[in-house]
Amino acid sequence: MNSNPKFFFRFISIVSLFSVFSFCNQANPINLDGSSSAAGVLLNVVLPNIIGAEVVPESLPQLSSNVMYDAGNTYIDLTFLEQNAVDENFTMQIESYTTASSPSFVGYNTFTLPANTGTQSIGFALNADDDNCLDRAGDKFSFRITKDSTGDTFVYDVNVKDGDYCIFESSAKTLAQLGGLGAMDNHCKNLASGKGLPRNSSHYKAMVGALSSTYGDRNPGETLSSTSFFRNNKRYVRKKGDGTWVKVFSITGIWPPSSDFDNPLIDSGQYWTGMHSGWGRMDSNTCLNGSESWTDASGSSSGNLGSSSITTGDAAYTTLSSCDSPMALPFICVYSPD
Repeated sequence: MNSNPKFFFRFISIVSLFSVFSFCNQANPINLDGSSSAAGVLLNVVLPNIIGAEVVPESLPQLSSNVMYDAGNTYIDLTFLEQNAVDENFTMQIESYTTASSPSFVGYNTFTLPANTGTQSIGFALNADDDNCLDRAGDKFSFRITKDSTGDTFVYDVNVKDGDYCIFESSAKTLAQLGGLGAMDNHCKNLASGKGLPRNSSHYKAMVGALSSTYGDRNPGETLSSTSFFRNNKRYVRKKGDGTWVKVFSITGIWPPSSDFDNPLIDSGQYWTGMHSGWGRMDSNTCLNGSESWTDASGSSSGNLGSSSITTGDAAYTTLSSCDSPMALPFICVYSPD
């Protein structure tokens, strides 16, 4: 028997190592996402430096969003964690892009951050890449911000999504099948989801004039604002029956436009609108039952119809129909975010 003490201790050491490895194999993985704790905050600050991720210098801003939209202007806020006792000048430049056209800055590519100020708004302009409302995979661009006084600089990466708003026609329904404004909006939502259209499907709504004590009145011809049914500086597009996409119209400060549409709202036929030719709601012609439009299927009320015309007025109102009519017609669904 070997009584060498060195051999004995080597044997014990090897056994101990096997025990440690065995314990590690049985251990649960360590969760480093402790963002809600003080330790997590420290990890979030330290780990990017350890693993080599680029960190924005303290003298440069964080972006309020890294998502931009084409077919118009997108504005974001820059937040500066480090404020200065004097005015500071910054220079911006586009570094690279994979979009169909080059992005540009709205206004100047320079800005001055006033002393003791922590935020600055900047805008980007991007042309439409096509006439659909679908996002193109891989669309992005990078831009650089440099602090003039120190030379501190950083390149920011942003993703680009399609900025066009989609229009489509609903299934054909008789007035008795419409069920009021809530049911019509819900039909638009379900169709948008089924078509795989981008953005929140619950923001696709029926383009009809309507009174509703339950869901709120609707007037597609209302003055443009951040909450109006139609929005300023937006292109509205649709997919035709043959599968091609077209721009229907764009809004640039005036609604309804004084000129004809580029394409009609549907390929052919008529649809429910409840509006007059100026695109305002026509209360008496919305198949109104009490305080809810599009719920009266009797012959005592009527509903206005629009037609597949590029003439702006005809698109909103061509004729009217008795609400007890058996004919089935669609209505128009439009992306209109809350």
